[in-house]
Amino acid sequence: MAQRLLICLMAAMAAMAAMAAMAAVHARASEPAAEPSKNPQEFLQQAPRPSTITAPFKLVSIGDLLYSYPMAHRDDAELQRVIRLIQSGDVTIGNREGATLDSTSHAAGYGDGLLWSESDLAADEKAMGVDMVSLANNHAMDWGDVGLRDTIRLHHTAGIVTAGGGESLAEARQPGILGTPKGRVALISTASSFKANARANDALEMTAARAGISTLRTRVIHLVNEQQLAEVRKLATELASPLKPAPAPEATEITFEDEIYRLSRSTGLSYEMELYDHAALLKSIRDARLQADLVVFTIHAHQSPTGDDDDTPEPPDFLVRLFHDAVDAGADVIMGGGPHSLRGIEIYKGRPILYGLGAFFINGDVEMTQESALRVFPDASGHAPPPDPPQRSVRKGGNPPSWYDGVVAVTEFEGGEAKRVLLYPLDLGNTYDRKRRGIPHLAAAADAQRILKNLEKDSAQFGTRIVAKDSVGIIDIPRVR
Repeated sequence: MAQRLLICLMAAMAAMAAMAAMAAVHARASEPAAEPSKNPQEFLQQAPRPSTITAPFKLVSIGDLLYSYPMAHRDDAELQRVIRLIQSGDVTIGNREGATLDSTSHAAGYGDGLLWSESDLAADEKAMGVDMVSLANNHAMDWGDVGLRDTIRLHHTAGIVTAGGGESLAEARQPGILGTPKGRVALISTASSFKANARANDALEMTAARAGISTLRTRVIHLVNEQQLAEVRKLATELASPLKPAPAPEATEITFEDEIYRLSRSTGLSYEMELYDHAALLKSIRDARLQADLVVFTIHAHQSPTGDDDDTPEPPDFLVRLFHDAVDAGADVIMGGGPHSLRGIEIYKGRPILYGLGAFFINGDVEMTQESALRVFPDASGHAPPPDPPQRSVRKGGNPPSWYDGVVAVTEFEGGEAKRVLLYPLDLGNTYDRKRRGIPHLAAAADAQRILKNLEKDSAQFGTRIVAKDSVGIIDIPRVR
């Protein structure tokens, strides 16, 4: 009897312990997750660990890989010269624009202008010498999560490290890490230009995680003078309602039709970064600094000070702040992209900031959804306008000539510090000949000099000097003391 009582007592105690454990688990599960930081300065208060990459080391930076069919073994002697150049470094990084689709996929298209490439394009990039790619851009989710998963899987199978996309926001923000004989290279990638629902999400209460890309949300501010603000105030007052009351007579910032207008001495556009995203990106860089010997940060940003896209050499204000913060958080090289035209170069605290690398290839196939293709508004007569002439370029009216100026940037490191940047100008073939258009060749001497002069002009605001020697631009980087 005593033994039975002992067994019953032990069973009761075990049941109570199990119930207590379950209650504790339930209590922990019901607790809200720790809120991420919304203070970017939190990750800038202490100097980061310095680069420890073994010298000598060459990082090759290229622009958008915007092409659809294999090119690595193309019978094109001038293209092969470029391929040998990007194979000459220790690591080559570019931006994979658009999805790489598996032939077995059934991916649905989203939005306008769907970029795609054949399933063997990842292996083709690897054959050309590409080691790491950013996946965060405005075409990353053209084919939904199916296309993103295909792109990640096919690149990993080919041996290319990816960054900027994943099954959740946390995964998309994680650095891609590449091991080399000279050290580990980390790549953090994001996009401030992206399509609706492209942003990855983490799970939150009843909402599951969502695959997508790492994004930096921005808010546009229209900078206006007193007369312009008075006109906005007048219109906002006339159209005021209980839900959208009239602005105060003395207001220097007015929100009208979801647009923000702010009084300023200079006119144009300014951008404010969303604090959670800004802080999270700096945290990713800071974390990568602890995992790797060299850290590279990339962003795909079509924003400009004027609102005009793809042909604006001056970067928007938020990029300057973000790139400086990225260096202060631990990035060694910054690669900007988005516009297909080149932007200037800054050396900040001994680290090269490439504000815009333009395109490396611009030879991609574009598909359309029905909702985009079958969309015609009536003309002034109320009837359908006459059909457009066949287009032989990416956009109506033809592409800007600047889209076909490119560059390969080779950053040389010694003793863990960047010592110089070599700039190799590219001619991407501004012609309607499909066999040549959008394919990189090393620029002829006259074009190379023109491209380098334009780059130096666009870099002057940052105090950067580019010396041209034998059609190659050279930026010597002074030692940081």
